[in-house]
Amino acid sequence: MTYITTKQAAEKWGISDRRVRLLCAEGKVHNAIKQGRSYKIPEDAPKPADGRIKQDGSTRFLKWSNDVIGIINSANAVTFTSPFYNEVVALYTKGEDKWTPEQFHEFLSERVVSRDRRDIERILFRCGLSHYDVLQIAEITRGIHPKDLLWSAHSKDETLDATMTAVFDSVFHQRIDLVGDSLDTPEGYNIKRYGVYEGQYGIYKQRISPLTTDVESEVAVYLLAERFGVPCCPAYRVNKDTVFSAFLYDFSKEYIVHFRRLFEGARSDNEYQNLISVRPQYRDDIARMILLDFITRQDDRHLSNIAIKMTATGESFYPLYDNGRSLFYEDTEEMVNEAVSNPVKCATTFGYTGTYWDYIKEMMINDIPVRALLDICITRDEIAEILQTAGFTGYRFDGALAWIEQAIKMIRTL
Repeated sequence: MTYITTKQAAEKWGISDRRVRLLCAEGKVHNAIKQGRSYKIPEDAPKPADGRIKQDGSTRFLKWSNDVIGIINSANAVTFTSPFYNEVVALYTKGEDKWTPEQFHEFLSERVVSRDRRDIERILFRCGLSHYDVLQIAEITRGIHPKDLLWSAHSKDETLDATMTAVFDSVFHQRIDLVGDSLDTPEGYNIKRYGVYEGQYGIYKQRISPLTTDVESEVAVYLLAERFGVPCCPAYRVNKDTVFSAFLYDFSKEYIVHFRRLFEGARSDNEYQNLISVRPQYRDDIARMILLDFITRQDDRHLSNIAIKMTATGESFYPLYDNGRSLFYEDTEEMVNEAVSNPVKCATTFGYTGTYWDYIKEMMINDIPVRALLDICITRDEIAEILQTAGFTGYRFDGALAWIEQAIKMIRTL
């Protein structure tokens, strides 16, 4: 029998040499023989089918847990069999019984890894992809996301628990990166992984760069929110470089829907008014969010970073979360000094136009009792203690303390 190398097989099959070696290690290449650290592959061995990616022309199924709610055809159009399956599904379908391929693509794009992640090339490598493709990534991960129980099944018989285990084993746990390290779930400024801390389920975030203070900021914002009376997901300092952010919903009974899913068509440039228009019952919750984000100089609040919680009895405004990009988390000393010297000019923006300060003034004009929504009777010593507890030091401690004091003073004097 004539044999070829993994490199020759890779060229023949149009995949990477690393992928061929992984397939051999998993026993998926027929009659492959291991020699030392290498493999000999029969010249006529067929290319193994990639179980992570659907075959052309196949029908898939959109499921909620193990119940089929829609049929996905080969063109990626979806026909819903149960568009009103529950409140969360109804928010996604908006009562329609079909999705175009473009709508399905939009749905998936909010569930898979973002192309804006700083380490996206490494993530794609781990998934066996050469370029960013929402549909391919969704096929590999099945569109599984911890915020709800929706996912894409390859057959009616597939179950969520078995598929989830297989996806994480093949895509995450068993893959090794370029430098030989095991894989977590890197994103942006930190490495994220799901886990449990002191009996609570949530996300561990380990900072990538020692020059950022997103770990300290996450904890500080939580402690400040707790002091001000603003509902916020707990954040605990686990070690020098890691924070744990807890989820405040029961996965088996409750579900999270990002505000982005609540809109149809174009939105105005005024994000505050957009939120009020789509959920007027949360006017005060939205106002508290804007006030806290101004005080903590939040720099990452967007429609996928605000959510509602769905339960059997209805919906509610979900506590604020993902607050690490605040309180000068990546700013230089020069930038901090400039911001503190002119907080009106240097207030962070929310949405396409307008700063948090602009929206606070707009709320006052609209007779929203801004000063009554937060308990901002806090002393300088209390603020300093919170920042120290969170781990702030040096110019970022001084800058955060000065910014918070000035922001509170501005709100009090409105």
